[in-house]
Amino acid sequence: MKLTEKQQLVLDELRKIGRKNAHRYRDSQPYLHQKDCEKLALGDQACVFGMGGLTFQVGHRLGVSAPSVLSIFKALRRKGLVIREESYPDYQRARYWWPVGLAAELYAELSAEKRVTP
Repeated sequence: MKLTEKQQLVLDELRKIGRKNAHRYRDSQPYLHQKDCEKLALGDQACVFGMGGLTFQVGHRLGVSAPSVLSIFKALRRKGLVIREESYPDYQRARYWWPVGLAAELYAELSAEKRVTP
């Protein structure tokens, strides 16, 4: 699928955020890391809230305004490449975003690491 340069940058940054969040507690808080791994096993929808990225977070990392990132997220959503956290539609706060397919990729990666290390 053809993406613009900005779309690719935003998608790549969102993937970096999701990856970082999945690894976050591995050494310092193994229980919390295990909870994140359980979310990963449940798939993308389970990972959006709390493990996904926010528009202002991605914008800050890329030096782009949050409204610009939001419009890019919406375009990526129409292409089926990202999903938006929709668990609490009446709650007025920033929404998390997550790249489609990242949960399965990270779960396989973290499961492989677990088998290799004692």
